Amino acid sequence: MSIFNKYQHSSFKHKIGGLFILLLSFLLVAIVYSITRIQAIEEEMKEVAYLDIPLNQIMRQVEFIELEQHLQFEQFQLDVAQQAPLKPHQQLAFQKQKLKQLLDRAVKLIADSISQNALQLDIQQRQQVSVALADYYQKSALYEDKLAAVLARDEESPTDREQIEQMASELEHSETAILNLLSSITTDDAYYTERHQQEFLFVNSALGLVAVILGLGLTSYIIQIFVKRIQRIQGEIKTLNNSLENGHPLPEVALSTLDSNDELAGLEHEIQQVMLRLSDEINQRERVEKQLMILATQDKLTGAYNRHKWDEEIEQQIQLAKRGYQFSLIMIDVDHFKQVNDKYGHQIGDCLLKVLVELLTKRIRKSDMLFRLGGEEFAILLPMLDITAAEVLAQELKTRVEQFRQHDLPEFTISLGVSSFREFDSQESLYNRADGALYEAKTLGRNQVVVK
Repeated sequence: MSIFNKYQHSSFKHKIGGLFILLLSFLLVAIVYSITRIQAIEEEMKEVAYLDIPLNQIMRQVEFIELEQHLQFEQFQLDVAQQAPLKPHQQLAFQKQKLKQLLDRAVKLIADSISQNALQLDIQQRQQVSVALADYYQKSALYEDKLAAVLARDEESPTDREQIEQMASELEHSETAILNLLSSITTDDAYYTERHQQEFLFVNSALGLVAVILGLGLTSYIIQIFVKRIQRIQGEIKTLNNSLENGHPLPEVALSTLDSNDELAGLEHEIQQVMLRLSDEINQRERVEKQLMILATQDKLTGAYNRHKWDEEIEQQIQLAKRGYQFSLIMIDVDHFKQVNDKYGHQIGDCLLKVLVELLTKRIRKSDMLFRLGGEEFAILLPMLDITAAEVLAQELKTRVEQFRQHDLPEFTISLGVSSFREFDSQESLYNRADGALYEAKTLGRNQVVVK
C-alpha cells in the first residue's frame, strides 16, 4: 500500500517512467523465459536427434545386408558346385558377421550415448536399458563364437545352420527390444518437447496479455489521476471566478499539505494558497468596509445612527410611504441637558446620553432606527407604524426614562414630538412638523409627549 501511495504522489515524469520500466521488465521476463524454454527444447531435440540420425543410417545398412543375406541364402544351393575363396556356408556366415557388426555398432552408439549422458534417462529407464544391453552383449558373444567356429570349418552341418539362424534371430530380437525401448523414450521426449512448446506459447501469450492489461490499467490510472487533478483545479478556479464576479465571499479552503511530487498537485496547492490569501484579503477588506460603514453611519459616542444615515433613511422611508407604506417619526430631546453638563461635567453628560440610547434601543423594534441628530437631540423612524401607535410608544419611552435610576448618574427626563407621514410630505416638512411638536412639549414644561 505504501508503494501504491508513493506512486500516486510521484511526479508525472516518474509515473510514466515507472510504467515504462514495468512494461520493459515484463518484456525482459518474457524474453528470458523464451530463451530458457528454447534452450530446453533444443536440448531435448538434440537428445532425439543424437540417436535418431545415426541409428537410422545404421538400420538402413542393416536392411541392405539382410536383403543381401536373403539373396545369398537363396543362391546358396547354386554356389555349392562353384569354386570360390570361401565356401557358400562360409560366405553366409561372413554376411551374418557383417550384419552382427552393424548391430554391434548400433548398440555401442546407444551405450556410449547413455554413458556420456547424451540421453537424459531417469533411474528406472537406465536400469531397463542396462538390462537390455547386458542381454544383447551376452547373446552377441555367443553368436560371435558360433560364427567363428563355422568360418573355421570346411563344411556346415544342418544343426550348425539352425543354431546360427536361431542365435541370429535372438540377437536381432534383443537389439529390437533395445530399439523399441529407446523409441519409447524418444517418443516421450518428443511428446514433452511438443508440450513444452505449447507451454512456451501459452506462457508467452499470458505474459504478453498481462503486460498489455497492466499497461492499460496503469495508463488508465494515470489518466484518471490527471483528469481528477484538472477537474479539481478547474472547480477551484471556477469558484474563485464566481466569487469575484458575484461579490460572494470565498468558501473556506483547507490547505492540504504538499507531500507529493506530482506537478498538478503542486499547482493545486499553489492555487489553494492563492485562494486562501485572496480570501483573507477579501475578509479583511469586508471587515474594513464594515468598520468604515459603522464610522460613516453611527455616532461614535452613543452607537446610534448619525445625521448622514438619517438623511439616507428618511428619504428612503418617504419614497416607500408614497407607495403606500406608512411610517411615523418621534423627535426626542433631553431636558435641561446643558445644566447637567455644567453641573456634573461633560463626562457625566456623555454617560447620560449613552444610557438614554441604551434605554430607547431596548424598547423599540429591530426594524425601528434610532438617530442622534446632534447634541442631545435624537430621532426615531418607525416603519409601518401609524401615529396612534407611535404616540403609545412615545409615552412608554418617556416613562421608562423618567423611572430610570442609577447611583452614579443624575435623574433626567426627555421631551418627545410625534408625527407621521402625510400625503405630499417631504423630508423637510415632516421633520419640521415633528420638531414643532417637540418644541411644544418643551414649552408645556418638558417631560411631555406632543403629537402633530
